[in-house]
Amino acid sequence: MKQKTKLLIGWGILCVLLLLASSWYSITFNDSRLVIPMDFKRYDFQVKDLPMVLSVTLVCIYGITLLGTLVLSGCKQRQQIERTNRTRKLNPKLGYLGFLGFFGFSGFWTYSVDGSVFPFAFFLFFGFFGFYYEGKMSGTFMDERFQENSVRANLKASNITLSLIFLALILLCQGKLFDSLDYTLIAVIIALSLVLALRIFLAEYLLYRYDHVVESED
Repeated sequence: MKQKTKLLIGWGILCVLLLLASSWYSITFNDSRLVIPMDFKRYDFQVKDLPMVLSVTLVCIYGITLLGTLVLSGCKQRQQIERTNRTRKLNPKLGYLGFLGFFGFSGFWTYSVDGSVFPFAFFLFFGFFGFYYEGKMSGTFMDERFQENSVRANLKASNITLSLIFLALILLCQGKLFDSLDYTLIAVIIALSLVLALRIFLAEYLLYRYDHVVESED
């Protein structure tokens, strides 16, 4: 399982690096073909398009593989949790996936190139830092105290994130940010992505903290 996890993370990093390299190649040597929006009805394949085509294909294959792996793993772990009444086994090193959130900053570059704002959604990956704390509690028996701490942690995380969403809506609904609807949209995407990431992280961090503090007091 650990080897499979390392392999998935390694392939993910490789796919992202290849995509960035092929994008740089296309912008520098191929007139930004397949990077900026194109009319594919009149698209003619060129040899210089090959790096971009291959990298995008690899990213798509990796995304499908990762999704399928997560679904199958989630089903197996759910069955195990119901059978043993213990938390799922997770490697704390999966918390390193949180660093993928820094790819959200690439949105400032893609917006300046072709107006694309999707990369800002990568800020959501910051929430994956919570896997570190979930991994620390792998195999924990979910007794009554643990379940109470879980409810308490999720409730507090939800209250904090809902308050932040409410505050963001109040600020962003006052008018166009810098007199631009585009900037307002970008701010909304960034705000929602970061708040959702905080929700994912806080739920695991607070549960670990509550359980750890109680054990220390005992």
